[in-house]
Amino acid sequence: SIVSYLATDILQGGRLAAGRLAELLGGKGTVLLLRYQEGSASTMDRERGFLEEMREQHPGIRVISSDQYAGPTRETAKRAAENLLNRYGAELQGAFTPNESSTIGVLLALQDLGRAGKVHHIGFDAAQSLVAALRSRELGGLVVQNPMRMGYLGVRMMVDHLRGRPVERTVDTGVMLVTPGNMDTPEAKELLN
Repeated sequence: SIVSYLATDILQGGRLAAGRLAELLGGKGTVLLLRYQEGSASTMDRERGFLEEMREQHPGIRVISSDQYAGPTRETAKRAAENLLNRYGAELQGAFTPNESSTIGVLLALQDLGRAGKVHHIGFDAAQSLVAALRSRELGGLVVQNPMRMGYLGVRMMVDHLRGRPVERTVDTGVMLVTPGNMDTPEAKELLN
């Protein structure tokens, strides 16, 4: 039986990304959502949180939600991004990508076009190449989870359960938006390293 469910509030991660992108765009413009892959529950929730936040809070921003998926690797994501940037490139001011491989794929495609940093791009996860792109302002933000906290709390909950102590049924392990402006704070450094 399940003792406790520890997870990141994935919808909130998508909402944070939307808020940051809207801030960078001054509340208006056209952005691309490059979806990861059909059937991936966590990334679909990130996408849903992003779309809900844009629709509810930022009506001046138009979201192009692609019929193409990034797929499982940075190579498939880069190919999909190249196709979409060829199709919509002139009208795009921003992009959101819901996981590491899609973020790297779009970043690579934008770099090839000389548009990284000109198109405001918010991604997910803290791969070292993405942290470097954040530092050089080719990315406007990264939504990051806290895997150390997940592991720590998972062990602590199990120990408490085995000792007969009450444990919470669900625990939000946290999500943070890291930007070029806050990436050197202790809290952000802990998540990026």
